[in-house]
Amino acid sequence: MSLKATNLTFKYHQNSPENVIQNLTIDIPNGKTTLLVGKSGCGKSTLAYLLAGLYPENGGFVSSGVVTCDGVNINELTPGIPSAMASNHSRAHGEAVAYQLPTKSKILRQQCKSRVSYVSMMFQNPDLQFCMQTLKQELYFCLENIGVPEREFETTAKKTAGALGIGQLLDRNFNTMSGGEKQKCALACIFALGSKYVILDEAFANIDTKSAREIIQLIQNMDVTVLAIEHHIELWDGAYDEIVSLDGLKPKIFDTKPLIHEPGEVILEMAALDVNGIKYPDMTFRKGGIYAIVGASGSGKTTLFKTLIRQNKYVGKIKLGGRELKKIRKRVLYSKCGIVFQNPANQFLSLTVYDEILFSINRWYKKQSADWKADKVTELLALFKLEKHKNYSPYMLSQGQQRRLAVLAMIAGAQEVLLLDEPTYGQDYENMKIMMELLLEKAKSGLTIIFSTHNEHIAKNFSHQMIELDVKNVS
Repeated sequence: MSLKATNLTFKYHQNSPENVIQNLTIDIPNGKTTLLVGKSGCGKSTLAYLLAGLYPENGGFVSSGVVTCDGVNINELTPGIPSAMASNHSRAHGEAVAYQLPTKSKILRQQCKSRVSYVSMMFQNPDLQFCMQTLKQELYFCLENIGVPEREFETTAKKTAGALGIGQLLDRNFNTMSGGEKQKCALACIFALGSKYVILDEAFANIDTKSAREIIQLIQNMDVTVLAIEHHIELWDGAYDEIVSLDGLKPKIFDTKPLIHEPGEVILEMAALDVNGIKYPDMTFRKGGIYAIVGASGSGKTTLFKTLIRQNKYVGKIKLGGRELKKIRKRVLYSKCGIVFQNPANQFLSLTVYDEILFSINRWYKKQSADWKADKVTELLALFKLEKHKNYSPYMLSQGQQRRLAVLAMIAGAQEVLLLDEPTYGQDYENMKIMMELLLEKAKSGLTIIFSTHNEHIAKNFSHQMIELDVKNVS
């Protein structure tokens, strides 16, 4: 019994000269926890979609090989439970409650060919996974689709959310949540489905270390087989059975260079800041400084960044370059302060990777020649190893590649302050090192960099100051 890909070859476009997955065989043994590692863009998420049966049904082409789950071809399984089967199952098994669902799924596997009873997956970007507006609605939707009686929806949803420590999020709109809170909600839905095999695509990228380890402990206590795509394997210490590298390279621990330059004069300051009930400590940022914003999921890191570009109303004082933020026209503000969002796909403006960088170059270097601009774009793309993807749509890139592209588009400009919401999320060791060293060089030239992270090593070793936000200050 296992989740297995045999001699699998896959490409996104039928006429593409390159395969994303080439003649791959991988076996995820039943009852084990396997970590899948590899460079950003090497095909980890693509493989996950194939193992979950989402590809090629919803995109791409398999030219050879097969994916099987306990010996059953994954593409022969229906996505959900036929309505008649769900109705009959609800009457026959009305006593089921949360975390007895894996047993229920075993019964379903015997009764019908339902894919969700075998395998489920949490996407790298949870926003792409939600169908409803709140966690309670989303859980109800999941439970209905696996045949749980409606009278048990509320109890089961509360137990599932409570087990992950997110009962307070049940009625919150997803649009008001942090990235980490959304990932916890997505995990709750995965657990509620009761699948035998669970695929986690960087499930803890936006969750603080303490919460991540608590959830991993919960996973260990469940009767599931886990395939976890992960760049930070230290989170799983003592909790995994094997590591599989998709590109044959072993993961490394990130090292940093000492910060030897000193920041200059104050460029950004805030005092008595309150944003929708989140109370922030007084903070001062200096020209050329690198600052790490850390804190538990939901403590207000993303909210702070959105406030600094005036997407949120606030009470208190924020001054940029000595001027009150509220008095700075947005057009002027955006010329001084750039941001890379937690989900960079929300900010792309162009049809290709090349044009995305060129857009920024054209904005900031209008007097330069076309040849100069073209050379600059090529230089930047090569720096982050995106040159072979220059004609791709930004939305065809992996999450890690999208983040690098968004950072490049921002540093191509001449802003004074750069806000980076989880810039190392989805990055392998080599690309993380390249990114941080580039940011260091930019800081030395006077760019003030403020980044949020759950990577404690990066926060401690790659900033002039680490600022911790306290979730207790969130009312």
